[in-house]
Amino acid sequence: MNSEQQYIDLFRAHRDLLEQHAAPVTNRPREEAAALLEQQGLPDRKTERYKYTDARAAFAPNFGVNLKRLLPKADPYDTFRCQVPNLSTSLFFVLNDVPVPAPLHTQSLLPEGVTVDSFSRVEKKRPGWLEAFYHRAASHERDFKTGHDGVTLLNTMLAQDGLLIHVPAGVKLKTPIQVVNMSVAASDFLSLRRVLIVAEEDAEVSVLFCEHAEGTPAYLTSEVMEVYGGVNSSVSLYSIEETNERCTAFRNIFTEQQSGSRVTCHSVTLTCGTSRTRLDARLKGEGAVCEAFGAVIADDTRRVDHNVLVEHLAPGCQSDMLYKYVLDGSSVGAFAGKVYVAPGADKTLSRQTHASLCASPTSRAFSQPMLEIYADDVSCNHGSTTGKLDEAALFYMRQRGIPEAEARLLLQHAFINEVLRHVSIPHLYDRLAFLTDQRFRGALRHCQGCHRCGVK
Repeated sequence: MNSEQQYIDLFRAHRDLLEQHAAPVTNRPREEAAALLEQQGLPDRKTERYKYTDARAAFAPNFGVNLKRLLPKADPYDTFRCQVPNLSTSLFFVLNDVPVPAPLHTQSLLPEGVTVDSFSRVEKKRPGWLEAFYHRAASHERDFKTGHDGVTLLNTMLAQDGLLIHVPAGVKLKTPIQVVNMSVAASDFLSLRRVLIVAEEDAEVSVLFCEHAEGTPAYLTSEVMEVYGGVNSSVSLYSIEETNERCTAFRNIFTEQQSGSRVTCHSVTLTCGTSRTRLDARLKGEGAVCEAFGAVIADDTRRVDHNVLVEHLAPGCQSDMLYKYVLDGSSVGAFAGKVYVAPGADKTLSRQTHASLCASPTSRAFSQPMLEIYADDVSCNHGSTTGKLDEAALFYMRQRGIPEAEARLLLQHAFINEVLRHVSIPHLYDRLAFLTDQRFRGALRHCQGCHRCGVK
């Protein structure tokens, strides 16, 4: 049996139960997604954008699914604290793939008109509002020749609810929104998350996502995030991954930007099992800016894969990609980045840089930078390097009395810090610098619960 067939069979056998406990907006595209998935299947390494991570193999085991939307008895708002020191955030929880209702005092801290809530609760208050956004960006056929993404199709077929973050026109949030994604189960478990972020004209928002896992089960996470940046809006996304070796995550992020908007995606992987992030950004309005920064620390047999596509569809847009990996043990790091400049997208400015530092002879790095340009008067460049620690710098530091182990740590930290310094929230940068140092020193091997995200 193909690995996707067990999920199609699950959908056919329990569709009534699935839709009964789902937000109405998520039911609309299910049948089409199921038909396309049955026809197309899940991607394997023969699929160009999945050549470094086999999704078909990852989804093959039998994972449990929470069709009845049950929540653990413990209230995470009472039992967990997940705040970076000196950084005040509006804190929300998602347990597996169920958004947990926030206490009234948390909701009251948000500016008037700002919504952070589940799809199902939003639909009761504002019927039909989500229809204009849900599964619009994610359904765009941006793979050109290869069609829709099979992982996104599976998620669309089975996802029951999601988290909406909506910032009305002109509202500028000074306090970041923090979303703690917790994987908590008694047996191997599949989470199917949806996230929708809508920033209207002149709106500004920063969202911090913290990824954690508890216990010893194997967790598989499929997350589809859609981000809509209105005219002159600003959206900053921060993702901190701190799970364990039994966690596998597929995150597909789809963004659509209007003129003058800015979307910035920061991804920091400290600990994981297998982690794959796909980012597809469509710059639809003149002067839109997209930035993507990634820092990865991997050892043992961990695997981290970033696949980025930025489509410049309007004149005067800018994109900047910077990804740096430190790989040790038998870990594998992969990066594929493509910039597509459409006809008429003149005055495009694009930069793309990927560098991997292989700290052991058994680690592996793969890099695939690409440019596809159909416009004139553009400035696009890309660069990719893979190598070992600078022996000359190491020798210089040891000559000045720094022990070899400490010198290696300092060089690795400096290498990663080029990415971290793009974090625009000072206290978050300080905390990430600390966690990175702890990770290199072996003091941050895996997550033991939400409290490891920064509270002392």
